[in-house]
Amino acid sequence: MRVPWDERCGEAIGAAWLDDALAPSGALGRAARALEAPFGPGDEGAARTAIERVARAAASVDAGVLAALRATVAGSPDPSPSLLRARSGGVLGDVEFFELSRFLGALAEVSAGGAERAFGDLLPCDETGLRAALAPGRTAAGSFYLADSFDADLAHARDEAAARQTDYDLARSRLGERVARYAGVERVRDGEFVLMRDAIALPVPPEIRVLREASTYLLCELSLDAAALEALAALAAANERVAETEERLRAKLSARVAEHATALERAAEMLGALDLFLARTAFAQRYDCAVPELAACAGIGFTGARYLPLAASLERHARRYVPISMELSGIGIVTGPNMGGKTAALRTLGFLAACVVRGVPVPASRARIPLFGDIAWLGIGAEPGDEGLLSAFGSEVVAVRAFLEREPRRSLVLIDEFARTTSPLEGRALLVALLETLRARGALALAATHLANVVPSGGAMHFSIGGFANVPARNGRPLDLETALARIADAMDYRLRRVSEDAVPASDAIALADALGLEPDLIARAKASL
Repeated sequence: MRVPWDERCGEAIGAAWLDDALAPSGALGRAARALEAPFGPGDEGAARTAIERVARAAASVDAGVLAALRATVAGSPDPSPSLLRARSGGVLGDVEFFELSRFLGALAEVSAGGAERAFGDLLPCDETGLRAALAPGRTAAGSFYLADSFDADLAHARDEAAARQTDYDLARSRLGERVARYAGVERVRDGEFVLMRDAIALPVPPEIRVLREASTYLLCELSLDAAALEALAALAAANERVAETEERLRAKLSARVAEHATALERAAEMLGALDLFLARTAFAQRYDCAVPELAACAGIGFTGARYLPLAASLERHARRYVPISMELSGIGIVTGPNMGGKTAALRTLGFLAACVVRGVPVPASRARIPLFGDIAWLGIGAEPGDEGLLSAFGSEVVAVRAFLEREPRRSLVLIDEFARTTSPLEGRALLVALLETLRARGALALAATHLANVVPSGGAMHFSIGGFANVPARNGRPLDLETALARIADAMDYRLRRVSEDAVPASDAIALADALGLEPDLIARAKASL
């Protein structure tokens, strides 16, 4: 599945997290996912249909039913190798029949799963006839066995073999009794046995084969007499007839499978598609997602949007998550304090865009999102692998060059602190020039920066993080990191607001350093210097 972002961008916008969240539960779903194509510009109608369908299913299917269906699909094996062998005239073995039985059982369970209204045309056909034909072979121990009930000839051949086994056992038992009387013992053990020289009369009778002689004993085994050899030959012939009958039955069942191969292959494809759809439905249901408007223009807007990887991380640490809202067209700049959520705002845009590329509803109460042909992350975290040959700034420039050399497509460009490691004056000039270039290319871009006077020069929309409010005093007490982070979270206003172009960006760097526990004397010196 080729996606419109590279590996570094995918890492920055949480694409890997999204892939895990949308992962199918079974082998058939994974095979179907490998063949999927992402939605791109021009696919708005198809993407909207797919997303709306997921949302309807999420709203109508009980979570317990959904979980049960996913568990059933997860347990279904891929029947393709067995079907290919049967179709080519091969004879299937018991393991292959067992796997087919499991697959057919999964089809039956899915068909009876109680979600026809939501998944009706995705539910594969239940091959009841073939399932019934293989059913006698399913054992309680979870395997497959050619039971006598499959075929009367097989039952007769096995009865005959059992009778010949009895004849051979009886002949061998009589032989053993004669040898035991000769040796003066109650019974002779099966396999090898020892005779003491001083307890027997030599030479030994023909019923005994001497394997090794010692000064005090003989190591021996039974030598079959004519009656035992005749019974053994009859047993071998009976077992051969059983094997031939079993092979004929396997060939017959394999031919039956071959007759259904086309329908079963189609059912496997549908079960894989259902697996993908169930994963998307579970995602939309779990994260209370909404159907976005798939705008064909470059504008993007949303209300109450969540960057789910961060939200999940904060939830694990019992920390609050504040959704954000935005209306962006063209070029935007987001400013605000460190740890205030500027990077999270960029990630949120990328994450929502990735959701629609994957064909799933988005974690927001309302959203308008285009389908992008290119999603790029520039600046922090987007440096190419240069093996240390370039500085941080040099690596950023190489990444920007690589993006600009690509064929222009409908692009979403997310720029995090570009040129932060060079001189502020030249860094600002490069960032402004980059934004002007992106505007000329018709890209939608959002840049997070601490550089001054970027907004008026770049002619961009200006968004700002609320910043600190009412930070409680430390009173000189040292703070552990967890406590400091909790204080920051409580005092930070993470909401994103549109502000005037000439608004002075808030920094709050000294307040943040104080909240993180820098010694009071250092903080006081910094304030005096400022």
